[in-house]
Amino acid sequence: MRKIKVSRSLTDEELLEFCRKETGFTNCTILPGPTTEVVYKTSPPTNTAAVVVDISSTGGAMKVGEQSDNDLGVAAVGKVGTEDAENLVVVPWSTGWWFYSIGSVTIRYIVKT
Repeated sequence: MRKIKVSRSLTDEELLEFCRKETGFTNCTILPGPTTEVVYKTSPPTNTAAVVVDISSTGGAMKVGEQSDNDLGVAAVGKVGTEDAENLVVVPWSTGWWFYSIGSVTIRYIVKT
């Protein structure tokens, strides 16, 4: 899973421009996501190009997984955690991934329009 750290001071328009360059999608918008813990598997909107994660300085994490053929039926893809709390983290999203979060995490979706 690719994690791209960007400044928290970016405006929404600057964040969209950054994501356009990173994902190659020219028509995107930002949608709000969960602002509290999501303790169950959750999928973003189907047209999600990237997920923007803001970990509070008090700590938290967003863990990403996908279905697998292993004994558990799931595989870890990656995580955004407290070590990333200084910045916003942009995660280019793949179809079939899901996430859950713990602690103080704010999530936004950059979706293709």
